[in-house]
Amino acid sequence: MTGTIENPEGENESLRLSLHPNQSLSRSGFIAIMCLVCFVSFTYGLLFWRMGAWPIFGFFGLDVLLIYIAFRLSFRAARRYETIVLSGDMVTITRVAPDGKAVVETVQAYWSRALIERDKLWLFNRGHRFEIGNFLGEEEREEVRDVLAAALHDYRKGGIPQSPSPSTSIIS
Repeated sequence: MTGTIENPEGENESLRLSLHPNQSLSRSGFIAIMCLVCFVSFTYGLLFWRMGAWPIFGFFGLDVLLIYIAFRLSFRAARRYETIVLSGDMVTITRVAPDGKAVVETVQAYWSRALIERDKLWLFNRGHRFEIGNFLGEEEREEVRDVLAAALHDYRKGGIPQSPSPSTSIIS
């Protein structure tokens, strides 16, 4: 989501990007796939049991369990997200892990540059670099880079409101 948003504290946000991993399977789709897998595994398991190969029935059950665990881990990983906020003179990157723990990094907007290097999206700032959206596809990384680079360019040119006393000194 991009645009100007009024913060609860009254500070204007010039840009807010919320990045989420792709998740193409809905909950109802997950239930449908698991029902189909269970049905097929149980049917063929019974078939093998009747032929005298009863241990195969257990392996079909193990397959169902492993598929379920893989989907659950995938759904858990999809709960992570990142937000990038350009507000005042600062760029704030917030990374929220699947367990809800957040890591916040704040850098000065004036010195920030968004670049793609070695198939990764980076925010460079005074010798430091911060990877952004490592879960995004190539086209999505390029789109985020373009939006972020344009917002930072507008900020440096004065198109985005800056605070009366920007902290953009080289010595700071």
